Amino acid sequence: MTYTQVVTQVRRMSQAERLALMKVLADTLAYEAPRTKRKRTLNHLYGALRPKTGRIPSNKQIKRDYVNYLVGKYK
Repeated sequence: MTYTQVVTQVRRMSQAERLALMKVLADTLAYEAPRTKRKRTLNHLYGALRPKTGRIPSNKQIKRDYVNYLVGKYK
């Protein structure tokens, strides 16, 4: 079947048949799409978010730094 024949056949279908065909095509494309490795991406993000000092600041330190930032900003 050529492309024009397929298009002609699809145009003759009812709306319900076209929607069903679209779902089948979408499912086929989604199944064939390559899957990305999320675990590797997450490992890279953890490295990017790690503090330079190696220690995670406490809530008190974060609040103090934020207050100091605001005081400096609104002087």
